[in-house]
Parts: sequence; C-alpha cells; structure tokens
Amino acid sequence: MELNYIYGQKITAEIKKGKEIHGTLESETNVPIILMPKSYSDSFYKGLYSSLMALRSLKENGKAREIQVYGSISGFKIVGKIDQLEIRDNEVVVQEDKTRSTDKVPTDAQILTHKVQVMLYKKLLEDIKKGEYTSEQFKRAFGTSTMPLTAEFKRQLQALDVKEQMMNVNAIVDLFFSAIKELGKISDTLLVRYINQYTGKQTKIEKIYYTEEEMNSILGFIMEYWKGNREAMPVPKDESWKCNYCAFFGKECKVWWPQKAL
Repeated sequence: MELNYIYGQKITAEIKKGKEIHGTLESETNVPIILMPKSYSDSFYKGLYSSLMALRSLKENGKAREIQVYGSISGFKIVGKIDQLEIRDNEVVVQEDKTRSTDKVPTDAQILTHKVQVMLYKKLLEDIKKGEYTSEQFKRAFGTSTMPLTAEFKRQLQALDVKEQMMNVNAIVDLFFSAIKELGKISDTLLVRYINQYTGKQTKIEKIYYTEEEMNSILGFIMEYWKGNREAMPVPKDESWKCNYCAFFGKECKVWWPQKAL
C-alpha cells in the first residue's frame, strides 16, 4: 500500500477483471443512474446520490450494491465502497466480493486483509448510525459547502426529477446520512464471497464474526503507521505468495523475498 502512495497505483490484469465482474454484479441489483459529471463537485454529488438510491432500494429489493461509506479514525478521513448490503432475517448483512484467478479455497492468511476490510465497513456504518460520525463532521472534513454544481449537471438532475432544493452537495449529504441511520440492525455476521474471475463461479463464502474489541485492537495497530509511530511492514512469511502478484516486486520493491527474483 505504501508503494502505491509513493509510485502511484498500477492497474494489473487481475484488477481490471475484478472491476468488470463487480460492474456486472452491480447491474443485477442497482438501477443504472445516467449522470455525466462535469466537475469534481458533480462527481462527488453523483457518488452520494447513487449510494442514496441504492440504500433506498434495499428494503424493496432486499439487496443493494456499491454503496459508498465514510468515517473518521483518529482524525483520518476514511472512504470505502461496500460491495453489497443484504437483508437477512431482519438484519442488514455486509458483504465483500473478491475475485480470484483460481477455484482454490483461500488460506487464512489470504482472508485476513479481507476480514479487516469488511469489519471496517461494519464499524463505519455503526459510527454513523450511533451519531459518532455526523453529516456536519463530514461536511467540514470534505468542504462540501464550497462545492458548486455545474449548470449542465443540474439540468441532468432535473431530468431525473431531483428537486431544486436537493441540487447541492450539502443537501445530498444530509439525505445520505439519514438513509444510513434508518438502516435496520446491522448483523455481526459479515460475509466475504470469493468468485472465479474467469468463470464468474462462486467458490467460497467466508463468515466473519465482528466484535468491537477485535476491531479496536486491529485499528490500534494500523493507526500506529498512519500516525508515524512505526514504518510500513513487509508481508509476513506466510503471505509471501502476494509477491508473485505485486506490480512492484523486483522493481520499486527490491528488499523483500529477494531470493524469488533470482
């Protein structure tokens, strides 16, 4: 991750294939929203508006996909996108989809980072529902009061029957936060689904059981890096398989598992 920040993210064939599958899954549940942003503010609005529409369809369809979520951890802004929310047994279940190039069942080491990701999504949703992260905090953090929409984008919103008073970023922020607060109970059982990126076949569903104590422990360790109290750590030995798929290995990264480059 640190190398992504230093050198810029490199889009691999695996990433491209994963995005393609995610797009297909989204089209199965979400109604396509045809909006063409003309500025950063327009794009910001579209992300919130699309997520709001997905949240509103959750009760009717029992399932919604590609929902943005925001929060703050130790003063750091957090932005993520939840692959799927689904209503099961009167609870909202958070699910993350991961594509793989094989049908092989992932190991515990391979599942670990996905576990942290889906647990964090649950925490961010809970923080908003409990009022620990508010729309006013969000507006200050992202400066939404100084995000004017373009006239062309407003015309597009008008064609979607969006009311005039809703055609500003602050208004859509309030609606988005209200929709999350109105979600039912969020299940402590989280799901990670593994899909073969070539066949589209589901190969495994991993159940993750959320506890606040474990989440706080994980975040405490992670935030030590972001606060500058420790350096980034190479992957542990049992995760050295990641080097085979890393776009930086043997190039910008020359210090880990050097024997593999021989």
